[in-house]
Amino acid sequence: MAGFTKRGSLSGENKQAVLHGSNTIIANSQTIQVGDAVYRDTDGFIIVAAAGTRVLGICVGVTDKDGIRVDPDSPTTPDTYTVESDNETDKQWKAMIETSKDVLWLNDADEDLERADDELFYNLADENTIDGTAAAAGQFALIKRDPLGDGDLSLGLFVIAESQLDPYAQV
Repeated sequence: MAGFTKRGSLSGENKQAVLHGSNTIIANSQTIQVGDAVYRDTDGFIIVAAAGTRVLGICVGVTDKDGIRVDPDSPTTPDTYTVESDNETDKQWKAMIETSKDVLWLNDADEDLERADDELFYNLADENTIDGTAAAAGQFALIKRDPLGDGDLSLGLFVIAESQLDPYAQV
């Protein structure tokens, strides 16, 4: 499994909070995948998130400047998009970003998640993988370990804990 996959919400409602428009243009030369955690850089463009950055949300799609979905890089990478070096001024492909802190995201961490660390915070190892080491503060909060009940303790349901939209985010 790669990246973050939507698996419901804390409230049980199926509302979407998708940010999409002129403020979601992807930065030049970025490769972005559906399921990647992303944020808005200091120039105002969308790039993939990493440990130490606030998370704006999870990429759920990519469109052209007119809002029409674009084709991925290839059929073998159906959710991966590489934008050109002049995307910010020419094509202006945009990310569709789910920003809700209510959404539960299934993610396969880079190591097993410990029972003692339930409801604690985790940072990203990279844009699509949780670092399995719990922290006092972090970009995501673990809601449930092994949500599929198959004994895979590296799988967890997470919510965005430190959103770029929150003025108090600690990252």
